[in-house]
Amino acid sequence: MSTTHQQPTPMDIRPARIEDAAGVAKLLDQLGYDRTVEMVRRAIRASASDPESTILVAFMADKQIAGCLQMVFTRRLAEGDRGEIASLVVDADRRGKGVGARLVQAAVDRLRAQGVANLRVRCNVKRERAHRFYERCGFRRAKTQTVFDRPLSPGEWPSTTD
Repeated sequence: MSTTHQQPTPMDIRPARIEDAAGVAKLLDQLGYDRTVEMVRRAIRASASDPESTILVAFMADKQIAGCLQMVFTRRLAEGDRGEIASLVVDADRRGKGVGARLVQAAVDRLRAQGVANLRVRCNVKRERAHRFYERCGFRRAKTQTVFDRPLSPGEWPSTTD
């Protein structure tokens, strides 16, 4: 009886370049993030010059962007230093083919090389499939929290007096 093992899908992972912006914007749109190509270009430019942020892109044999991941280094008074996955998106047609796991491993490898000992990811409570993915990648649920946003431009939200 012979056992066949599925070979890893050939894939290249590298830091994002400006010319990747359209492909990354398309991926972000698949998860409902309304980011224009120009917004993504600015983010790639900013990340390229920021030692605490890296955007990685994954390509398969067809040379199309199959996924992207942004990792950031955070320094928090109460929690200490850690890496954090700020974004991870895999093309809908490529999910389940190891793209996300390879991007996570690339982030882990880079952070370990920098001496970072912990990696965190935050995931929308509605993305149950993503929760299972992260658990398969070795993450454990640490806490549940409520996230608050506040625009800093005057007049965006009504002021409160409470």
